[in-house]
Amino acid sequence: MIGAILRAQLLSMRMGGRGRAFSVVTGLIWYGVWVVAGCAVFLGVSGASADRLRLWLPLGALGVCVYWQVMPILSASMGSALDMRKLMVYPVPHSKLFQVEVLLRLTTGVEMLMVLVGSVAGLFHRSAIAGCVSLPAVLLYIAFNLLLASGTRSLLERLLSRRKVRELLVFLIFMVWMLPRFLFLTGHRPHLTGSWSHLMESAAWPWTAAAWAALGHGELAALLSLGGWTLLAGWFGRAQFERNLRFDAVAALATPQTNGASPVQAAAEAFYRFPARWLRDPLAAIVEKELRSLVRTPRYRMVFVMGFSFGLMIWLPMILGARADRNVTLSHHFLPVVSVYSLTLLGQVSFWNCFGFDRSAALIYFVAPQPLAKTFAGKNVAALVFIYLEVFILAGVTSLFGVNPGAGQILETLLVVGICSLYMLALGNISSVQYPRGLNPERVSQGGASSRFQALIMLLYPLSLLPVLLAYAARYAFASDVAFYLVLAFAAAVGGALYWIAMESAVATAFRHRERILHELSNAGGPVASD
Repeated sequence: MIGAILRAQLLSMRMGGRGRAFSVVTGLIWYGVWVVAGCAVFLGVSGASADRLRLWLPLGALGVCVYWQVMPILSASMGSALDMRKLMVYPVPHSKLFQVEVLLRLTTGVEMLMVLVGSVAGLFHRSAIAGCVSLPAVLLYIAFNLLLASGTRSLLERLLSRRKVRELLVFLIFMVWMLPRFLFLTGHRPHLTGSWSHLMESAAWPWTAAAWAALGHGELAALLSLGGWTLLAGWFGRAQFERNLRFDAVAALATPQTNGASPVQAAAEAFYRFPARWLRDPLAAIVEKELRSLVRTPRYRMVFVMGFSFGLMIWLPMILGARADRNVTLSHHFLPVVSVYSLTLLGQVSFWNCFGFDRSAALIYFVAPQPLAKTFAGKNVAALVFIYLEVFILAGVTSLFGVNPGAGQILETLLVVGICSLYMLALGNISSVQYPRGLNPERVSQGGASSRFQALIMLLYPLSLLPVLLAYAARYAFASDVAFYLVLAFAAAVGGALYWIAMESAVATAFRHRERILHELSNAGGPVASD
């Protein structure tokens, strides 16, 4: 049964070989770093004294557990999992499905497997007997993490399927992630004393039990403790898995009925209808449709919130530190930097792959009477509306922190973001037809751009920012705002020409390869869904 599921997954991926070299290169770089980390662990374990291993090995095991459980959530990519909607129609025992689900948790902890292999190899290097003793404890600890990760993912999937809960939950998770960095850069230092080490000196904790069992220290008691924790994690994982099987995600997404229109709904309608005051149909209708659909898309809402929250948590501590050091230059450019960062986040779920949320419904754009160029333009205008809305929110939030941007900096930010958007929208229209990918609007943890396009974005993104960077270089070199705005005007003219050429190229490519584009957008994939 497991072989059949894997074979179905491979068959669903066989059409996706175009451009796989970029994914292979980025994967080799990432896992190459962790191979080096595993070698460093091997050298550290093989050369450390017994007392140091007894102290630091439990801390290392704790780090492995934290990474395995938390990092998939913080990185907004919770790995692969079974798509139950495609499997529940078959008479497959739930126990078999649970086994596959647990095995798929390996996709979120491959890096930790490399670290554990390095530690076991280090123990073998110290003594073959010690290495053999460590193997059962390490395998049991891996099973504990797999079962716990399975239950954690199942629980989070149900929480993230409920309206308003998922945005709040993911927002809180990202804020917790950035809190240590915020405290560090603002000058707050935790006062650690030597008394913390006694917290690790108990086999009641699974990481300490795993470390001590691997070292042969109190081996029987440590293995019993670790075995108990593994059984508890197995019960938690299986219980959450069964609850997921009975959970109706579609019902959780249903919008509750309300009597009459609330003030919030009236304001939302005014926001949706605003483009019709300035644009003519069919462009106004396309922009309104995009505004309505993106606001109702959980993944887009989450990224939009991250733009002015996560971005502030990254850059605001630097600005507060710069103000303390009287660094006026860094404070002056704070709003443009954060706004461009927000533009980067929004691009993943909008203009880099503008047909992603339409999926198979993108067929209407090829058969409707309006020109396809109007569709691209409408999607780009809707993206600009949210981009500038992000800028105004950032300006208001930064004012609350005492960093008043002022009218001049806000105007400069609007110009800079607009010019950067010209270049990014031009490249995004081409990427939307060259690397299309259907997106699930309910999965807030999945990236927007195609995996084979991620490496290209790393190259295209600096190029799209280069004209604006040249304008700032001109201001610095000539110490003149006039030079800055002249270079910006020239960059805007070049960006407009590039946008026009890219639009014609994207339309021609869309008609020439419409069958492939529609196939990629409507491809539902295999029984294993990957984030």
